[in-house]
Amino acid sequence: MQRGAVLPRWRTLASAVCLFALASLAQGQERTGGAAGADAADGRSPEQWLQVVQQAARKLDYAGTMVYQQGTEVRMSRIVHVFDGKVSHERLQPMDGRPREFIRSADEVKCLIPEAKRVVIERKTRAESFPGLAAAAPSELLQHYSVKVVGRERVGGFDCQVIEIQPRQGDRFGYRLWVDRTSGLLLRSQTVNERGQVLEQMAFADVRIGGIDREQLKPSWPTEGWKVDEAAHRPVDLKEQGWRLVPPSGFKPLFTVRRPMASGTALQAVYSDGLASLSVFIEPASASDASEALPQRGPINAYARRVGDAMVTVVGEIPAETARAVAQAAERVSR
Repeated sequence: MQRGAVLPRWRTLASAVCLFALASLAQGQERTGGAAGADAADGRSPEQWLQVVQQAARKLDYAGTMVYQQGTEVRMSRIVHVFDGKVSHERLQPMDGRPREFIRSADEVKCLIPEAKRVVIERKTRAESFPGLAAAAPSELLQHYSVKVVGRERVGGFDCQVIEIQPRQGDRFGYRLWVDRTSGLLLRSQTVNERGQVLEQMAFADVRIGGIDREQLKPSWPTEGWKVDEAAHRPVDLKEQGWRLVPPSGFKPLFTVRRPMASGTALQAVYSDGLASLSVFIEPASASDASEALPQRGPINAYARRVGDAMVTVVGEIPAETARAVAQAAERVSR
């Protein structure tokens, strides 16, 4: 197949995961207790800890350096997050690659591109990223994952509760979370496969919680006179477009849009189970396109399948066989 159309899209999603994620480089952390001791000392159940993480990421003020590690690849970003009592405001500065900044207020995200003097505005259309968790209720997560409090460790000088999340079936990955016991902020996370191998790590290299000056939310560059574009992502109905998709059990639709691509436009449907997410892209196929598994990148797997005159590509933080199964189940339906 012509991989030029598929691989850039796959890499774009992988880069987005890298951008909003981070990794722990701290070593020599000491485990100080078991699951029973942790529960008895704090009184919170594993489900309550998940709720604490969800709320802390949204409602706390914090600033720090986030590090993302996947194999030998390491990327860093600076984040400032402020909650005004109603909505969250955030400034994200990638510290690798070309200069960029992302300024978010509620669901509106502005991407600042200084070399082009350009601002791209779009609505937030992604699952929650570190240090947040998606808004799925813990009771829903527990249908597909088992959650345990497994001990306490120090991360960056903070006393953390360690949460282990294991999938009940092999169609998704597991996770380990390190949560600050005082504030509830997620300070470190790992995505692990069925053998317990770490596929990627995300963590704060340094973080300050509370006392954040809102002046830190201001962009690095004056944007007066810059070109402003609004991303044209039009919501669509998959069935009206003549498609039926079957995500893994527990993966709920977040949104479906028609997205401009380098080769034209594509449908994009995004699903999440509250921890993992996946995207399905549907676009016209070229004469040489054929079904193909694409190279794995950390926890991100992709599978492209030709369906008639269309190309269906599944990309997500899911095992390779899950990506293939979703692609194989995609089918045309009567409008």
